[in-house]
Amino acid sequence: MIDLTIVATAEHQTRCGLAVADGIRAVGGTARLQRTEVCSTLHVCAWGWRQGKRLRDAGHEVLVMERAYLGDRFAWYSLGWNGLNGRARFPEWPADGGARFREHFGHLKRPWRRDGGYVLLVGQVPGDASLQGRDLSSWYSEAALKAQIGYEADVLFRPHPAAVKRGIIHRPNYTRPSTGSLSEALDGALACITFNSNTGVEAVLAGVPTVAVDPGAMAWDVAAHRVGDLHRPAREAWAHRLAWRQWRLEEIAAGKPFEGIHA
Repeated sequence: MIDLTIVATAEHQTRCGLAVADGIRAVGGTARLQRTEVCSTLHVCAWGWRQGKRLRDAGHEVLVMERAYLGDRFAWYSLGWNGLNGRARFPEWPADGGARFREHFGHLKRPWRRDGGYVLLVGQVPGDASLQGRDLSSWYSEAALKAQIGYEADVLFRPHPAAVKRGIIHRPNYTRPSTGSLSEALDGALACITFNSNTGVEAVLAGVPTVAVDPGAMAWDVAAHRVGDLHRPAREAWAHRLAWRQWRLEEIAAGKPFEGIHA
């Protein structure tokens, strides 16, 4: 089994790192927690991709721990090898007929929307690791114009709450502001457009046809990739698979994720 070094430099990382260490030991592996990124072992667990990329570039196989995709993202955690979100390699799990998804997240899934009054364009946090250095400022306006033409509808722009808290304001051309909660914004949308935000996952589950233009999006497999398209594919296999890509800390500490994870 894996000989794993867990790199944890902050309090929440240490809490999660201890759960990972317990889980690795529970399945017969070895694990140790350290505060530095200088590692002698091949297999390293890092919180987030900024730290993970540095370790990956140094030649390590990196198990990346991050916020999850379904439900309460502060109560669930994702674990994948050598990348973030859709660029990570996840273990394949035996089909369970959707039991895990239905138990924890089934209430989130709604029928596909067939109507709606506007297109929802969602913003992301500038500098977020998922963007890989890309500035979305011009892309927002380009996507909004394409959406106006392609869907013949108004475009509402919803900035990421974390960007707003930092005082980062985007006012893309061809849009008007979206106010209220995300669920309220999705309720009136005929389509949702994102670069690669996890909002795409929420939109797909809410039944809103979604466009994701970057393969790092966790909604990539069930989204259209060109603004102007409306895509309503079967979502069951995608949703069932996604439920096995995130874990509670108690599951991690018991070794549940590591029964199927191999570098």
